[in-house]
Formats: sequence, structure tokens, C-alpha cells
Amino acid sequence: MSPEELAEKLTMAGLEVESVNPFYPGLKNIVVGKVLSVQKHPRADKLFVAQVDVKDEILDIVAGIDNFKVGDLVPAAKPGAVLPNGIKIKKTKLRGVTSNGMLCSAEEMGLNFCHEYGILVLDEEHPVGQDIAEALKLNDRVLEIGLTPNRSDCLGLIGLAYEISAITGAPLKLDFPEVPEIGENIENMADVKILDEDLCSRYSAKIIKNITIKPSPLWLQRRLLTAGIRPISNIVDVTNYVMWEYGQPLHAFDYEKVKDYKVIVRRAYKGEKLVTLDEQERRLDEDMLVIADPSGAIALAGVMGGLSTEITNDTCTVFLESANFEPTTIRRTSRDLGLRSEASLRFEKGVDVNGTTASADRAAQLMALLSEGQVVKGVLDEYPRPKSPAAVKFRPERARKIIGLNLPDKEIKRIFEGLRFEVSSGKDGYLKVGVPTRRSDITGEIDLIEEAARVYGYEHIETSLPVGLITQGRKTRKQSLMEIAKETLTACGLYETITYSFVNPKIFDDLRFENDNQLRRAVKVYNPLSEEQSIMRTTLLANLLNVIKYNVSRNIYNQRIFELGSIFLPQKDLPHKSLSEERETIAIALTGTWGEKGWHGKAVPVDFYRLKGIVEALLNRLGVVGYKFNPFNVPTFHPSRAAELKIGEEKIGILGEVHADVISKYDLEDRVYAAELNFACIMKYADLKIDFVPLPKFPAVLRDIAVLVKDKILAEEINQVMLDIGKDLVENITLFDVFQGAQISPGYKSLAYSIVYRSKNKTLTDKEVNEVHQKIVISLEEKFEARLRD
Repeated sequence: MSPEELAEKLTMAGLEVESVNPFYPGLKNIVVGKVLSVQKHPRADKLFVAQVDVKDEILDIVAGIDNFKVGDLVPAAKPGAVLPNGIKIKKTKLRGVTSNGMLCSAEEMGLNFCHEYGILVLDEEHPVGQDIAEALKLNDRVLEIGLTPNRSDCLGLIGLAYEISAITGAPLKLDFPEVPEIGENIENMADVKILDEDLCSRYSAKIIKNITIKPSPLWLQRRLLTAGIRPISNIVDVTNYVMWEYGQPLHAFDYEKVKDYKVIVRRAYKGEKLVTLDEQERRLDEDMLVIADPSGAIALAGVMGGLSTEITNDTCTVFLESANFEPTTIRRTSRDLGLRSEASLRFEKGVDVNGTTASADRAAQLMALLSEGQVVKGVLDEYPRPKSPAAVKFRPERARKIIGLNLPDKEIKRIFEGLRFEVSSGKDGYLKVGVPTRRSDITGEIDLIEEAARVYGYEHIETSLPVGLITQGRKTRKQSLMEIAKETLTACGLYETITYSFVNPKIFDDLRFENDNQLRRAVKVYNPLSEEQSIMRTTLLANLLNVIKYNVSRNIYNQRIFELGSIFLPQKDLPHKSLSEERETIAIALTGTWGEKGWHGKAVPVDFYRLKGIVEALLNRLGVVGYKFNPFNVPTFHPSRAAELKIGEEKIGILGEVHADVISKYDLEDRVYAAELNFACIMKYADLKIDFVPLPKFPAVLRDIAVLVKDKILAEEINQVMLDIGKDLVENITLFDVFQGAQISPGYKSLAYSIVYRSKNKTLTDKEVNEVHQKIVISLEEKFEARLRD
């Protein structure tokens, strides 16, 4: 199967291959040559003449270095070859001797990863005349795969091998390493202790002693380069190689540098410092996980090792770590410290907790092989809460129904077994499928159905058009009411905002919520991006104040905004049993002036009555009747400039001037008027039915009345008395003047109303109007001790 064909199959199975590229293009006309003889140049002391067999001919080649001997295999560039640096090889005379080509070093062939000095002497048997790119396996093709976040199991070659075996049906044989072990038991040489089992679920370790630090062989360097990793030394290269092979990050410590040979997995201390391998000093906090010894932190768990225990040329014994760390902690640590690594990437996405020992064995095997070392007997394996494979019931018939394909049971079992799932037959046609822990993305039957369809091939599912009646889409009542509300507020001159549902817990203190306020009982986010977004909002007001703050910081002082969105209120048994109540809420905020200053006059500052008018316009447009505003005190608002909105006895919301102490928390200077209404409740009372009302047939009679009342008397209360007394004859009442001054006694105010009288059935006489008007005056005197003004 060609790389392109494999790429197509992987892509169709959900593992998108983004590109297929040659690993190392550009080495042409360079072949494997066998040295037949080496002689000194007759006319130059520093040159040598070699006879090289390139299969189809024997070439005399002049070389400047003689680090090779008779019988060695070397890269021979024949005339016509072009090196990566642009040099074209041709037949030429050097001090009187004709050179029919060039013997190449690794550097001259562009193989900068190779640490060999001089002419590259191949360490493996290759046919004479073989293309050097083929001999060094430089003509490989590299597939770059764009994995989705849920497929962390494919961040290792073995995980991909499972996929390819299942997709193609090719047999897969995994040879798990046999590690020859010698000497005393590892438990006598080191000790491991996990102090935080929630952040480190498993810690495995091996010890390899009597090692020699040196460059890795070419095959290992080449494989690392295909993965984009720079070779460093045999020990470090093995940890990187096994990480790409198994998907399990590893770290090698210099055993002799670990104090008392004790390894402790714990949270960092507040203010603790660690110098990492990049020679940067990192200041840690208590949310970070470290690997420590009795002297302090020696590595940043899952992210980067510490400089104090790094592998150097003098290292003789390696303490090899293979562990499993909690993804959220690694992600947060990596983000906070600005450290990203291949290891942290894998831990963030999730690593198989049951794969630590196999990868440690493989790495120990390679380290011993490539460094002439010995593996100490045993393994340190702290695994306090072992995790078993998930057992999922699978119904083949349901799978066929959902996929829309008659997939045989035999093929389904082949797919699952190809993915290395354990499959057994259950009762009533069920299959019992054991899902390995490396596949954390599979939690239920529907996931297995997806696996069956994906591996079998979506392209095998026949295309069919859906059959059904054509229906006309329409908005629900809720959608219509929400749309009308937004249109109404926009028509009132407000701008809609949309803010995050995740908020900071400190908003409750900023808004001066009392300790027993139920809105403090917020739903906590299980895996928050930050403390500032760690709970679900129970109020929209804080978000609007933040919007105003943001705009004011950009010199936008006059703001009229609203948001119609959800707040999230926990049930009594949260977070374990029930979903939170998601309640539609509408919030409005005004600050600055209404309109702009111009030649026609000054802009008018916004006030409580402007806000109240907007709320009334909204309620009227939605057909809500019977609402009323009552004075209301709550710490968030100014004590004498706030009101609650009620329909009947049901509280709908609150509006008023935001308290100065709240404003100061948001660095605002101008007054802010805000309202927050339970839109879910408003929708219960909304009535969009439109009744036709003809224009009145009979003339109206206008009368004005001015009364003196105490300050505490509300204009709305007087208004209601007039309507109750006038009944069907009072058509409209308008408060057109409020006065307090030198002519008015302290503690009193003058309210002037214009009353429109009209009958639907006849023309009213002055006598009829006067009778009703007088009843209104008497009623006001009795209820409010009101006095008529002249």
C-alpha cells in the first residue's frame, strides 16, 4: 500500500492526514561504495587516493580525510551528483591525480543530525551501488496527521498501528520488550511516594546503571528527525523515541543527583523556585505539581525536568520516570509558566494510566542496548487506585439501524478485535466489549457504533434522501417574545450586548450581595479556564457593568445597553443529581447622557425615570398588564432610588440607581441606572393578541388638578385612586408637574395632573364631569390627606 493510499484510508476513518511529504529529498547520484584500497597522494601529504567499488565501475577518488579503511562502506558521490549545499560533483584533477567523484561526510550530505566526523562510514551492511537515500532510509514518506482532541491514543505510533490494522485488516504483531535485569532489586536502591493521588494517579520507575553517554545510532536519529525532534544523546533520545512510540512521556534523572534516592510527587510550595532544563528559574505556586527529593523540587511534573538532576556526559546511572498526571493541572501549569513541550501536550490530552510500565520497560531495554548499561531488577510502581477497562454492552441490531448499513456481526467483531478491544458474546444477541483504558473517548454504546461505522468506512454507506412531509418552519412563542423584546429595546435606543456565561465569584462582593442571598449559590464550573470564569452567572448586572467599564476606558461615556440571556440557578441537590435552572433574564444599563450635545441644547443626563419608561415600553409592547412599581431597598442599589416590579404579587425584577460603592468597584464615576427582570416570568403574562379599538365618537373633557401631599406619598398611588374613582369615565391621567419650593411646606410636594374624561356612549356634560372630579378630590383628601392648590 502506498503512503498516499494509506493517507486516504486514515482520513476516511477520521484521522485526517494533512500532508504526505518525503523525509529527506535531494540526495541523487550518491551511492554506497566499498573501499578497495587507500593510498597516500603522490604529490600531497594531506590527500589520499581511494579505489571505490560502486557496483557498475571502480572509481579513483581523492579524499582529504582517511578515517576509513579497506572494506568500509562509504557514500560515494558520482560525477553529476549535486549536494544539498549546491556543489556539483564532476571529474577533476587534484594535484595531478584525477578524482572521479567524492567521498561524502554526513555534513556534506546535509545530515546535520549525524555526529560522525569525517567521511561517513556506514555501520550496517548495504548492497554496493545502493542509493544512499535508500540505504540510510532517507526516502521515507512522512504523514502529518491532524488529530482531534479526543484521540490522544494516536499520539503514539502503537496507537496508530492499532488503527491501521483495524482499517486495512493487516495483522499486527506487537513484541513487548524483554528486559534482561541484573543486580540487586530496585526497591533497595530508591523509593517513590505520591502525596497527591488526585494529581498523580500512577508513578512507575526503572533504574539503568553503568551507562555510557554517547550519540545515538543513525537509525534512531533518523526516526527522531522524521518526528521533528533534534537528537541529543542516546539516553535523552530514547525517552523521546519511546514517547513517540508508546505515546507515554518519560523523563530521565541522574540517579546520583537525587538526594537520598527518594522521589516525592507533591504540590509545589507557595513561592518555591525551580531552575528548569532551559536554565530559567521558575517561581511555582500551590496548584502546580512537582517531582521532588528531600532537598526540594527537581522537576516540573509532566512539563519539564530540573537542571539539578539533568543527564550529562558524566552520568553513570539513570532513574527513569514513567508516570500519569492529571491533565488539567498540567495544562494550567504549562500555561501559567509559558512552557509547552511534547510531554505536556500529551498529558493535557490524557495518557493511558495502564501504559506506564510497558513504556518504561521499552525505554530501559533501549537504554541498556545503546549505552552498554544494565537494567536493575524490578520496577517501582506506585498505583494507588488501579483503573480497569470499561465493559460496554453493544447491540449489533441497533448499530445497523443507526448506521443504515447491514453490517454483519462477524465484521463488527473483526473491527473491534482489530482495535484490540476484548469481545465476547452476551445474552439476547448482545456483545460485551472491553474497551482498553487508552481509549478514554469511548464511554458508551453509541461510541462503539461510531467506531464500527468509522473503521468499516463511511464511504460504504449508501447515499439516500430523507423521506418526509415538507413543513413550514415557524418560531416558537418564546422565540417570538424574545425577538420582540430585543426589537423594542433597540427601538428605544439601546444596544444589545452578549457576554460570557462564566463569571468570577468576586462579583457577589462587588455587587454587595448579602451573605444569605440565594444568588450567591452559583453552579461551579468543573474544569474552569481560570478563576475569573469558574462559576456560572446568577445575575447579568455584573457583566453589563464590566461592559460599561470597558467602554469608559476607551472614552465612551454615554452608554445604553441591554442583554437578554440566561442565568443559571442551582437546584437544591446540585452538583450531583439535577441540572441547574436556566432562566431567561433581561438586564438594562444606562449611564452618561441621553442624546448628544448640539446647537439645539444640552444633552439630558439619564435618570431613574428614563429607565422606568424603557421598562414600561417593553412591558406594554409585550402586552403585559397589571404591573406596578414599589419602592424597594437592596444593597446593590441606592436606598431611595430603586423599585421592584411586580405583577400581582409576583416579583418580576428590580430597577434603580446602582449604589455608589458598587460603581466604585468598577472604576466608574458617572451614575449608572440598571434594571434586571425575570424575562421567563414576563413571558407568562405576555399577550401579543391585538384588539381593534375604534377612534372615540364622543368628545373628551380635560380637567387639571394640583394637590399637596406628603413626600412619602407616591404619584402612582394617587394615579390609581383617580382611576378607581373615575372608572370608565377617566380615559387618561398625566402627571405634568412636581414642585417643591418656598411656597410649599417642608415635607410636602405639589403634584399636578391632567385628567381626560370621556364616555364611550355619550357626550359628557359639565355636571357629570364635575361630580366625578369632586369624588376624586374627596377620595384623595380621605386617603392621603391631600389638599387642593389654588
